[in-house]
Amino acid sequence: MEDIIHHQSSQFDEELGRLRSNVLKMGGLVENQVAQATEAYRYCDVSLANSIVARDKDVNALEKEIDDDYAHVIARRQPTASDLRLVFGIIKIVTDLERIGDEAKKFAKGIRRVCESGQAP
Repeated sequence: MEDIIHHQSSQFDEELGRLRSNVLKMGGLVENQVAQATEAYRYCDVSLANSIVARDKDVNALEKEIDDDYAHVIARRQPTASDLRLVFGIIKIVTDLERIGDEAKKFAKGIRRVCESGQAP
């Protein structure tokens, strides 16, 4: 019996670890988008702006993967109050990261319009 409880806890820890890892990965992608948007603006780099816009799909796909993972964690593990707060905190972080990524994409599209019109910053 003790081995089963330990095994379940170990799986739960692995699932939380995977969530954490994916959130950090998503944060890195979004951070990179914002940094590259600044560079694209500074140098009026349309190809960099295009890559930022294209990379938004990666951020959105990762958001969906994280959403699926935390839904499974809640459904399978029925976390206690403290673990549930952690999962809900992750949900808020992921939502904010996705919004920041969307803003970086909008900024990149604006850079593209300005640079292509010849009105370089």
